[in-house]
Amino acid sequence: MTEMPGDIQMAGAESTAVRPTVFVTVGSMFPFDRFVKAVDDWAAGQDMEILAQIGEGAYEPRNMRWVRRLARPEYEAAMAGADLVIAHAGVGSVVSAGEHCKPIVLLPRRHAMAEHTSDHQVETANALRGKAGILVADDETEIPARIDEAMAMTAETREAIARTADPAFIARIRSFILQTPAPGAG
Repeated sequence: MTEMPGDIQMAGAESTAVRPTVFVTVGSMFPFDRFVKAVDDWAAGQDMEILAQIGEGAYEPRNMRWVRRLARPEYEAAMAGADLVIAHAGVGSVVSAGEHCKPIVLLPRRHAMAEHTSDHQVETANALRGKAGILVADDETEIPARIDEAMAMTAETREAIARTADPAFIARIRSFILQTPAPGAG
């Protein structure tokens, strides 16, 4: 492993690429070694630039550049420069990829595997399944196939996620709130 600027670790041969083609992120809360190892195994056969933000997990990639954490500006730059995002099924990662019109492959953390405190990422992934630009791997063995599907997407299949809610949705919520009596009101 070779030290890189900004504490980025280089696995394998040196690269002269300026930006990653693929940005991999586990989020900022918990390690996700099963995910990092699966993407690293896939990366072994790839001829592309890959940068992974791996958090505090024990597994250290051998086939892709990696960093434990990125400061917000570096995270945003990696997201903006990537052609594809591969991530845990965290809402922040999904929203960031959507804002940058990047296809995203998701692998949800599982409570039964002690990867999170609940299965809300499984529920999130299931709710997002089939949405434009979002591909879900139900387990690590599906990651290569979902990546292939994502890499085949064209700019026309990518949609940005708006930073604010749809005005009609806001109007429906406002109407509901204004029409609903307060608890205990008679």
